[in-house]
Amino acid sequence: MGKAQNFNPSSLDMLRSGRRSDPLVAGLCVIVSTAGKKTWTYRRRIAKSGVIVQLTLGTYPANTIPDAREWATGLNAAVERGEDPRVAMRIEEARKTQTVAKAHAIYMEAMRRGDRKVLKPRTLYDKDVIFTRDIDPRLGKRSLIELTENECWDAVYDKAKASKVRANKMAGELSCFLRWCSGREGRMAGIELTAHPAPTLNSNWFCTGPKANKRFLNEDELGWLFQALVDEERSYRRGFILLLLTAARRNELFGARASEMADGVWTLPPERSKNGEANYVALGPWGRSLAQTNQKWLFASPRIDGPHLFGWFKARDRVHSRMERFAGMEVPRWHFHDLRRTFRSHARRIGIDRDIAELMLNHKRKGLEGIYDRNMEFGLRAKGFAAWEEFLVAIASKAGVASELDAPL
Repeated sequence: MGKAQNFNPSSLDMLRSGRRSDPLVAGLCVIVSTAGKKTWTYRRRIAKSGVIVQLTLGTYPANTIPDAREWATGLNAAVERGEDPRVAMRIEEARKTQTVAKAHAIYMEAMRRGDRKVLKPRTLYDKDVIFTRDIDPRLGKRSLIELTENECWDAVYDKAKASKVRANKMAGELSCFLRWCSGREGRMAGIELTAHPAPTLNSNWFCTGPKANKRFLNEDELGWLFQALVDEERSYRRGFILLLLTAARRNELFGARASEMADGVWTLPPERSKNGEANYVALGPWGRSLAQTNQKWLFASPRIDGPHLFGWFKARDRVHSRMERFAGMEVPRWHFHDLRRTFRSHARRIGIDRDIAELMLNHKRKGLEGIYDRNMEFGLRAKGFAAWEEFLVAIASKAGVASELDAPL
């Protein structure tokens, strides 16, 4: 081969076309093209299997002699153990290209299978919603193994600017997902995350006020609410009124498909229900008219093919401001869940039995009653929803806005 094989820089510059091996590092060689381009390559046979490993590093002098020797030495260590270094390289490359979104898809597959614990359909639904709405837009494309604690917390704090409640839920779900990825189950699923990158994530980090909220709207406040809805966009106006009429949870109603409404009855499927059981809401004339749509979704998103899940909190703020204008005074703030509490607080006075009201709210029966009493009382529930609608129509009429809100007179 000649003395030029000493591989000092000047000798490499003088090499002519051909292949020259490094006398110091087995398997390392440089290939010189007829145009004078010098490319580092590695070629060596694995003794145990007979497999030939052939790899290319790059060109000289972009990759120096010390760089090439260090690279080839690492390959030799694996070959001499009888291992193919390309396997480890492929695994490392897969780890680097494993994004948060790809890992979360694997995580959700395991959650749906219930390998260790069977989750309720509503829990699975909530996990999907939190990831799609809050985590994926900010962190989904990030490499899982390169994710840092500061990135996670920055995303959570940004979410807190819009909603501290959602920020807490985001932090809790993100921590649960990353803990799974870095644990035994994640490793068994092929996710190589050695440690939880953000162990300080806390689902109770932001104070969101008293846990036992007792807020509900009285008759005067309901009248101001109806007046405030007159000037609201039709989609949001429909949403707020249907929330009142159905006493439903916000995401259960706003995530409903139009096909769930049939013959004046809204059937909430168990996979979207918080308690994992189907619920049936009999709509009165007002509810039926508001539930009519030619769209795939009861509330179709104006931007994507899916339900309209965004913008409701800003709409609530607009409505609340108008309520204070009509009231001529400050009105205590209210949340979407307070509309369910509003129904429950007025139910008895309009003749709805306590147990029937609980069924209308889709609260799960407890104890022996939950085990043995399987009667769903559909007839009594339908009468209850009819009485509740009549009560609300009377308030809208008294406020002078029944016709503007398409309420039956």
